[in-house]
Amino acid sequence: MNLTNKVILVLIGCAVLLSAVVLLVVFAYLSFVQSRQDQKTAAEKQVNNLSKKIIDYQTEHPGITSLSGKWKPDIIYRVYKQSSEKDKQWAAYYTFVELCIGCCNTVLHAWNRKLLDKNSFINQHEPFIKQLFRKHRLIIDDMVRREKYISNYIKDFRQNNGNFDISRNRPGPGRNQ
Repeated sequence: MNLTNKVILVLIGCAVLLSAVVLLVVFAYLSFVQSRQDQKTAAEKQVNNLSKKIIDYQTEHPGITSLSGKWKPDIIYRVYKQSSEKDKQWAAYYTFVELCIGCCNTVLHAWNRKLLDKNSFINQHEPFIKQLFRKHRLIIDDMVRREKYISNYIKDFRQNNGNFDISRNRPGPGRNQ
């Protein structure tokens, strides 16, 4: 075999190797894109399921949100004591708020990981979170003071969007007022 044939074989080998590398990169990229899309789909499904649970809970416990403006820090003891029907209502309300907080955490986590569509977040999820924070401000403020069940996602969201004072019926300083 002469030198020209060896050079041609090396060039063919390099071309095959380069083609394999290009195909590997393309398949890796397509796999990444598909995985990311699967994560987005799973996040949206989880958020929708939690939103449905909130609606279902409200349906099962009509008037549960009417307790929101009556929350006082010492009521937490009644939640765990449950010696009267009113205490059981407070426990149901507390459970509802925990469900709402779980939904907010899921949305904010998905948003932070860029798993939610920007328009969907700004037009649907963010206003929903703000509405929940305004409606249940008293108990959420109490939880923040006690450092109970409140994630950094919620703390940061509250800090970046102002005080959710229900008496003003709008969020404080921040985006999308």
